[in-house]
Amino acid sequence: MKKFTSVLLISLFLSFNMLIVTSVAETKVLKEGFYKATELNFSPDRVYAIQNISQNNAIFMLIFDGNQNLQQSIRLKPQSQKFSLIPIGPNYRLVIAGNGEVSIS
Repeated sequence: MKKFTSVLLISLFLSFNMLIVTSVAETKVLKEGFYKATELNFSPDRVYAIQNISQNNAIFMLIFDGNQNLQQSIRLKPQSQKFSLIPIGPNYRLVIAGNGEVSIS
């Protein structure tokens, strides 16, 4: 009976640990440049947030669609708050201008 109880408790303990899933948001840190959404593995059905993480430099970010039409532009001050981006399609392009770094999550 002691073996059965100990096996039951161990199996319950292990099963509860398997049910716990930790979610980690993937954060991309980007510098000045041109980026394709396919290179960054953006999901078109997810809304991303952008934040300037540099200490002293402002950043200007532009998002263009597949027809090279401007869809969104944001000027981010140093150590800015997070701003929501539009849903980014697979053929979209991002342009980041400035000497700082941005974090997209």
